[in-house]
Amino acid sequence: MLTIFSLFLTLYILVRVLWRARLGLPLRLSLAVLTTAGACKLLLLRLFFGAYAPEMPRWLQVGTGIPLGIVLLFAALSLGRDALLCVCWLLERGGAGRCWSRLRARDGRISLGLAILALGLTLIAVPEALRIPEVREREIAVEGLPPELDGLRLARMTDLHISTTFPQAWVRELVSRVNAARPDIILLTGDIMDGSPAQRAADVAPLADLHAPLGVWGCPGNHEYYSDYPAWRPVLRRLGIRMLDNEHALLRHRGRPFLLLGVTDPASSRFGLPGPDLEGTLRKALSVLPDGKAHGDAPGLIPTLLLAHRPALFSAIRGRVTLQLSGHTHGGMLLGPDLLVAAFNDGYVRGAYGDARSRLVVSPGCGLWGGFPYRLGVPGEVSLWVLRRA
Repeated sequence: MLTIFSLFLTLYILVRVLWRARLGLPLRLSLAVLTTAGACKLLLLRLFFGAYAPEMPRWLQVGTGIPLGIVLLFAALSLGRDALLCVCWLLERGGAGRCWSRLRARDGRISLGLAILALGLTLIAVPEALRIPEVREREIAVEGLPPELDGLRLARMTDLHISTTFPQAWVRELVSRVNAARPDIILLTGDIMDGSPAQRAADVAPLADLHAPLGVWGCPGNHEYYSDYPAWRPVLRRLGIRMLDNEHALLRHRGRPFLLLGVTDPASSRFGLPGPDLEGTLRKALSVLPDGKAHGDAPGLIPTLLLAHRPALFSAIRGRVTLQLSGHTHGGMLLGPDLLVAAFNDGYVRGAYGDARSRLVVSPGCGLWGGFPYRLGVPGEVSLWVLRRA
């Protein structure tokens, strides 16, 4: 999808900007080649390496992602400029001044200014994407929460994308920050790594140092399946991470039970593996409870937490779980384009949705896929949620 979108924006830049630029033909052709190569990074990686996440050195992975981001930012700014031009044209047609004519006369200089602005935003966005995220603590109200579970601390990590872009040193510091927050339970909601167990063995090793009284739990995301998830499951288990693949666990805090559920990712179907089974997982979980009731049936009885990588699953489960924790969207990465990311995820992109009885929380994630190292106005984070009685 991103490749098709990039090609569309490339064509827009070539026709709208470069074709009309008052530059020599050799310079225009050179800029056209650079623009196309930058925008088509994903396609070029697939052609030459057979994968979107080849084992490239960090500097090369990040370096080749920068032109892609510049093209996307410049295209977004240019589209904004053209939207303004359309408004001015309508105003001018109605006799309200000559703003359209003035802007059109300065079109070349405006394009140059937008290109410089896109480059400047890149200098902010790339370091922001690569930094080690902070732990952000927030409280969340839960209707009918038993008093014993008031104050339960959930540390949630998602979309780490451990790889050459986010290597061992980055992971080690992230683990240190999570442990320092003293959570009661640590939850990972998918896209933990990019690469096979052999490639990532040293990079994921610090995850073994994660500690919480109620353990470390997770569910797979789409990148687990791209990275040979069956081979990863025993590795994650040895690291102390129990993955819930359409499974549940009954946990206790201060003597009070709560349910933890986890489902697989829809990407599993491409590899002949079980897809997410919300109904079956919830049904099996309820069968172990007194009277077969959880929070969705009897508020205040037993809260139910669901780990699901993709937030769109909330539309099917809302009202039957207390809290769904998801990632996948990276928070949209960039303000503005995040609206497009939301549109592809049932309107969910980051933050809390629903109400105190049944809520979805979408995290912007810790890392990013190395092919597009950009964050602008959407910083990464480790989310520490403290449950409170509504």
